[in-house]
Amino acid sequence: MAKDFEKKPQKRVNYYRNRRFIKYYYKHSIVKRTKMTYYFDNCATSRADDDVIAILDKYQRETYYNPSARSSFSLAVARELKSARESIAKTMGVTADEIYFTSGGTESDNIAIFGSGKSKSGNVVVTASEHSAVYNAVMKLGDRGYEVRLANVTRDGHIDVDDFVSKVDDNTVLACFMHVNNETGAINDVKNINRLVKAVNPRTLTLSDGVQAVGKIPVNLRSLGVDFYSMSGHKIHGSKGTGFLYVKRGTKCTPILFGGGQENGMRSGTEYVGGQIALATALTKAVSLIDENAAHYIEYKQIILDKLASVPGWRVNCTENCSPAILSLAFADIKGEVLLHMLEAYDVIVGTGSACSSKNKQSRIAKAIGLDMRYVEGIIRISFSKYNDKQQVEHLADSLAKCVLDLRKTMHV
Repeated sequence: MAKDFEKKPQKRVNYYRNRRFIKYYYKHSIVKRTKMTYYFDNCATSRADDDVIAILDKYQRETYYNPSARSSFSLAVARELKSARESIAKTMGVTADEIYFTSGGTESDNIAIFGSGKSKSGNVVVTASEHSAVYNAVMKLGDRGYEVRLANVTRDGHIDVDDFVSKVDDNTVLACFMHVNNETGAINDVKNINRLVKAVNPRTLTLSDGVQAVGKIPVNLRSLGVDFYSMSGHKIHGSKGTGFLYVKRGTKCTPILFGGGQENGMRSGTEYVGGQIALATALTKAVSLIDENAAHYIEYKQIILDKLASVPGWRVNCTENCSPAILSLAFADIKGEVLLHMLEAYDVIVGTGSACSSKNKQSRIAKAIGLDMRYVEGIIRISFSKYNDKQQVEHLADSLAKCVLDLRKTMHV
């Protein structure tokens, strides 16, 4: 990693000039645009696999029957949906009756959080770096009378386990701890945290958001031991609007949607048949490629870091026990959003953090990890997929280094 350059006297930076600089890039054709898009924001969403698209097309145009209807055609579709559920359960190391199809991570988290309340009082322990789907839902529980206890995280986004467990007591009804931090890539030891929480209070229900973990690192839900676990299909080349909530057998959870009683009463509403069947296919493929992909991603990270070695004023936000699929960088005195748009001139797409929280000017997670104020707004999140290759990464690395140097020269920072 490049060493931080000597801190200069603070001065007000005119970010309007940043925007003008970006427009100049496009207007005067400084950059020779290509026909190819280099996509490195796979934490936000990923390209759907071709066989996923084929499955979606089949169940939207041909076998489009409602699995809750009583015709023989609908019953056949219901059996196919059951088969997909069984496939997913086997892949995740659990049984089919513990898998509930949802529209994705946010809905899964909300069902677990609002459906697990056993009383009108008690406390909920959550980390300050949770995804907004968990964090904001828990804050809503706070509005309803629950005490919300925020646990600290380390400088790279890992949960401070001692602090987390210290906040659990006899009145803790729910503990939430994500598997992989969606902004820094930090991998938490979910199995150990769950064990420690249950040792303090066996009645405490546990939820882990696994949206950035499933298909990226090995996950066996039975081994983890948590009561709830959420995932989203479109992060692993499945369809948007798909996902599942794992509910450990014997765990009580009250539905928050009511209607026809689909998903064994847990989540009413006509099933997204094609999407969930395609999810089973995407999941099987993603899990089979975890080791191969991880080896490529580690190589890609090193290419980027080597290229940035001569660029001043940046840091890696997670350096140990991190997801191979995520590289989070922070640049001093530069706005990540400005850098993002400059990279677009090179046909490169990256993220600045959680796409679900993109309307917030500053990252809550950046503050939670204690990032220096000079770096808080300068985060760039690079996330890989199997569709990336070495040539694309080299183009990204070259473009990123050039953009940072150009921006520092123009802005005198």
